[in-house]
Amino acid sequence: MSILFRGVGCVLLMLVEPLCFAQVVTVRLINAADARPLQKQEVSLSLLYEKGEKTPTKYESNLSLETDANGEAHFTLPEPSPSHISAQVRLTSGHWRCGCGVLAATGDVIQKGIFGPLPGGESKKPTASLKAVPGEILFAAHPLSFFERLLYPFVKG
Repeated sequence: MSILFRGVGCVLLMLVEPLCFAQVVTVRLINAADARPLQKQEVSLSLLYEKGEKTPTKYESNLSLETDANGEAHFTLPEPSPSHISAQVRLTSGHWRCGCGVLAATGDVIQKGIFGPLPGGESKKPTASLKAVPGEILFAAHPLSFFERLLYPFVKG
């Protein structure tokens, strides 16, 4: 009987092992004014392999998810992981300013985390609450001001 349990345990470990080594990239979207998460926003992640770089036999190069209640979308990278990734957020409302696109080395995202560009070329340093953690790409969307919302219909094109 113990041999049967040992055999079942080994099979279960072999099934779970690939999941333990898979790298996960989280894309998080927050309101920069109050650090609250923005949910139900479309997020896409593109896997960018270098020419001559080893690629998985079957993989989807463009992944797409929707942010959850925490403003997060979790993407599992294939093995071997790409050298670069590109992340984009598509906001459903026109009442936000966001530098919602980033191209980064996968190693930098996994080891340090990436804070996405601020909209409109703003050069403020991110505060501690707006700091990306390892394995995360953080985007901060700014709500439009009253005057920006007033003028938005005229400039949106």
